Amino acid sequence: MPDLVSDEVVEHYRQEGFIRIPGVLTPQEVKSLLEVSLLRLDEAEKVNWDREDGRVMDWVPHVDRASEELRGLALHPRITAIAERLAGVPLRLFKSELLRKGTAGSALTPLHADAPAIPFSGRPVGLTAWVALTDVPVERGCMSYIPGSHLVPHEQDEARERDPFRCPSNLVWEPRVTVPVRAGDVTFHHERVLHLAGRNDTDEVRVSLATVYMDAESVYEPSDLVPDDLGGLLPGQRLDDDHVFPLIGARG
Repeated sequence: MPDLVSDEVVEHYRQEGFIRIPGVLTPQEVKSLLEVSLLRLDEAEKVNWDREDGRVMDWVPHVDRASEELRGLALHPRITAIAERLAGVPLRLFKSELLRKGTAGSALTPLHADAPAIPFSGRPVGLTAWVALTDVPVERGCMSYIPGSHLVPHEQDEARERDPFRCPSNLVWEPRVTVPVRAGDVTFHHERVLHLAGRNDTDEVRVSLATVYMDAESVYEPSDLVPDDLGGLLPGQRLDDDHVFPLIGARG
């Protein structure tokens, strides 16, 4: 996909830790997948994330294992080709989550990096493809990133040990870049880049699919933040089940 993923795009992603690729999905794909997603969000068992200031969002975990259409989106040839081009190494699908941020006054998604909550280890190339199935202007809770924060150590002071969503003290004053997206756009962000999403202050829900891709040679490494034992895998065992964690892109 040379027109979508030039050398300059790859360099921007690797230095900044995120990139927006516009128009990856066609309007017809967006329409069909949004209908499937809304039905799944209404009918499936969901996880609700509530904080003192309101509901952050609700989501359907591992939706790629429950919906043929959304598994197809997680393994979409355009998305996976871009992901591997950005990472520069073969990747596997780890999981997909269907996300909905509710209307008018939902809480913000606090600043965090994904890596601490992902129970695998490998080359530090893991990334998330965040597919917008609705328009997400600033007012609807689009994402903001701290550029380059995946390349520096995240200082761990006492306050952050109590609240992992606090910004590391060495990055508090770093600039943040806010990235509104249109339906069909995809943002890709590195597993260690710090990011957040604002409140949804509109009267329309925000719907997206977030898919985590990992180094194809990753092994299971339990995380205190993730109680899932991944179906009985032992620490150090390869995540190479080609059905559960399929290879993506040209290899999938």
